[in-house]
Amino acid sequence: MSSLRSQLIAQLARFDEDAFVALANRGLLRRAQKDLEKARAEILDESDERLILGYAEHRIQFDVRGPSHAKCSCPAAGVCQHILVAALTLQGMADVAADAASSAEASAEATDLVEPLHQALLAISDDALQKHAGRVGYRWAWQLVQDMDMERDLTLAAERNIVIGFRLPRVTFRYMGGGLESLVADVESSHVAKQQVAAVLAYRRANGADYPAPEPSKRGQNASLDLGKDHQLAGSTEQQLDLSRQRLRRSATGLFEECVELGLSHLSPSIQERFSTLAVWAQGAEYYRLALLLRRIADHVEALLERAGDADEHRLFDEITIAAGLVMALENAARSGRSPVHLTGRARSRYDDAGNLELIGLGASAWRSKSGYVGLTMLFWSPADKAFFSCSDARPELQRGFDPVARYRAPGPWAGLGAPAIASGKALWLHGAQINAQGRISASENTSANVLPCPDIRDRLSPHDDWAALAESQGRSRRSLLAEPDPMADWAVLAPAQFGTPRFDLARQVLCWPILDRASQRIEVELAYSKLADHAIKRIEQSYREGIEDGTWIVARLYERAGCLVADPLSLIRPVPVLGDSSVDALFFDGASEIGAPCEVIDGRYELPEPGEGFSLRPGDQGPVLVLRQCLQRHAERGWSEFRTQDLERDLQTNAALAMEYGYSELFSPLSGRGSVAARLLAANYRCMQYGRLMGVELIES
Repeated sequence: MSSLRSQLIAQLARFDEDAFVALANRGLLRRAQKDLEKARAEILDESDERLILGYAEHRIQFDVRGPSHAKCSCPAAGVCQHILVAALTLQGMADVAADAASSAEASAEATDLVEPLHQALLAISDDALQKHAGRVGYRWAWQLVQDMDMERDLTLAAERNIVIGFRLPRVTFRYMGGGLESLVADVESSHVAKQQVAAVLAYRRANGADYPAPEPSKRGQNASLDLGKDHQLAGSTEQQLDLSRQRLRRSATGLFEECVELGLSHLSPSIQERFSTLAVWAQGAEYYRLALLLRRIADHVEALLERAGDADEHRLFDEITIAAGLVMALENAARSGRSPVHLTGRARSRYDDAGNLELIGLGASAWRSKSGYVGLTMLFWSPADKAFFSCSDARPELQRGFDPVARYRAPGPWAGLGAPAIASGKALWLHGAQINAQGRISASENTSANVLPCPDIRDRLSPHDDWAALAESQGRSRRSLLAEPDPMADWAVLAPAQFGTPRFDLARQVLCWPILDRASQRIEVELAYSKLADHAIKRIEQSYREGIEDGTWIVARLYERAGCLVADPLSLIRPVPVLGDSSVDALFFDGASEIGAPCEVIDGRYELPEPGEGFSLRPGDQGPVLVLRQCLQRHAERGWSEFRTQDLERDLQTNAALAMEYGYSELFSPLSGRGSVAARLLAANYRCMQYGRLMGVELIES
């Protein structure tokens, strides 16, 4: 037996069914297994460089890289069923060898398959990694691993082989031995080389091993967009980009402090123009998240100048505080030589190949945004990923011919899906799916869908029946003010033990529907009135009047309001099918309009909810924090001059001392430290906001 055949047999001994499916696909594997029942492949020629097997008049050639790079004489591209038959034949030789082994050493070698793989992955040299992906590819892989949340974005498993799975891009690699080329991906991609390098780097990081930083980039930058005499750069190097960013951070910090010192109620049009200019500069300096915040602040200042009804100095103060905190975080990251993507942001949403994706349709909603767009958003649950995904179709409101309600029953968005309405309560297999970092699925024409019944939909979901645990999990993802937004993490399936009476708050124009868990803890389901939500409100009222079955679940988006966890409903999941063969009741579309006339107003619709029922979220004992925060807001709104500085300092120290008496010592330090009064004011407000975020996760009885 040649040394190559021994290596291939040892490598194939680590292949399981999932590894073969990742190598080709499940259909090809089944055909290869049936062919293997008829006849096995035969070895035609072998040496230490190549191994040739024959099957059905075809020649299959292997080299040291393993079955992922095997070649067949048939016209099929990639891994064909003949290669799979040959690989299964060699794997059968490994099984026979294992059964024939009698010594303790051979038995230990047969059972301990993972440790050699672990050592082989860690032993891959840095030069081999950079050579495999190239400089640009290695820089991409290194940055991906740097920005990765190891608990949320990486999955590791080891049994017969080592499995390395990424959340985004959605790809899983299996390593059965060999070099970098032998990492088998379950998704076809044109970027597989740099993704393989990222898998090795992520494995190194997870095991505490070092991985070298890439060489500085020499590519061109957008330094010419700095817009000012202080920003003129002759070259286009990474160093010049860093200098541009440094001046941007200094300019933004100065403008924030100037606005607070001047007073947010005394801003002028020139301030708005300066924020707009900084936003363009931040875009050119590739600080995309900061650019978005600066544009938002500029719009808010413009609304204040126009005396718009939704403009508010206190909210503007919070927006400036968050932007100032982001600038400080970017400053600290720059000192350490890093640029985390959750701080810098992304220039545009990028969709990555996700291969085949199994989803369960949970309904859809029509919406209208403040920016003048209308759209339809479908929500899905992925049983494999234990995560929510969405797909939206939106158009400008002024564009005629697009109706988000009618879109629910129009064809698409993927080939094979007759309409979004058909997906509700069904299982979908998406082929060629593409998703972005926010969990949105592209409506690409290259994606196709197979729609199948899903009778076991309730067994495949993960409902929450404990509001305290739900609040803790939701609060954990929101605890940092600078945490990267994750809109899909706000969705949940709720399993109430008891439904309260839905009532309409006439003053707020909101339907309020309390739901309780087994411990009588309460969450308010709230749905604000609009023309697009009118049907859903009537549907909830109608369902309650007709009687909601025990075991009904609610699919809702969770958010926090005034220290309370609130649910924005999307659909109901009934214990038995109610609409055809589907258990999903899409509130925005199903039911009332098909049954007949809209339901009558139920008794008490225009009564306010009774206080003191069940449980609600509390912000904790924030009395001193709230008093200090109100003091900060008052001074930021009014501003101050040199004649008022002593009075302002005295007021801040008094309120900070009160907070310190209650144990909030961190609120005292920024006000008693060095720096300008405005800088200390912003730092103290940031900490007050962070305290409020941290303490908004507890449940107590009302």
